[in-house]
Amino acid sequence: MSERSAEHLIWIDLEFTTLDPAAGFIMQAAMIVTTRDLVPLPPPGIAPEVGGLLYDVQLSADQAATASEWVRQNQRDQLARSQGELAVSVDRVEDLFMGYLLHFCEVPEAIRERPLLAGNSVHGDRRYLEVHMPRLTRLMSFRQLDVTTIKELARRWAPALEFNKNAETIRRWYPSAIEVEGGAHDALFDIKGSVAELNFYRNHLFVPGARGEAE
Repeated sequence: MSERSAEHLIWIDLEFTTLDPAAGFIMQAAMIVTTRDLVPLPPPGIAPEVGGLLYDVQLSADQAATASEWVRQNQRDQLARSQGELAVSVDRVEDLFMGYLLHFCEVPEAIRERPLLAGNSVHGDRRYLEVHMPRLTRLMSFRQLDVTTIKELARRWAPALEFNKNAETIRRWYPSAIEVEGGAHDALFDIKGSVAELNFYRNHLFVPGARGEAE
């Protein structure tokens, strides 16, 4: 087991029925913990190549009815699984995510020193966490690490370093051997893509040679 640390990063991706957390509900949730240097820390009992936790979140018929037209057209299968027998309640998912976080992370009294929430455009996920998983949110810093910020800076200042998120590039830049299943808007796939993308920028922009010479 890795030494518990508040420096670890908490990668969470949520798929939800609509952009407004006051009106919508979480239908899928995934989480991976990494060290500050992006080394993945798989949950106890989960194969390293799986990487993290992934759950379809249980929705009632009324909750599913809040799905936007975009979700109905593009995430129909996820929406259906959230009403299936294997879906897990949002409270249970919150408990499992908290257990994963606390297994690897210290949670200092000072809020700003707590583990960072990380991901692409992660402010949207935080808004949902604050409404639907508030106990989990309180374990993390109010600061966050948004890979989209680095993406946009690279696009403006180093456009040759574009990262194309697909299964091949994720396998190449993820910091350990990993299964890559699903596609865009699959929560665990999106986290693996975000970790791989940040590792790509880390090697090319911040720590040359961290994974061999930058190409």
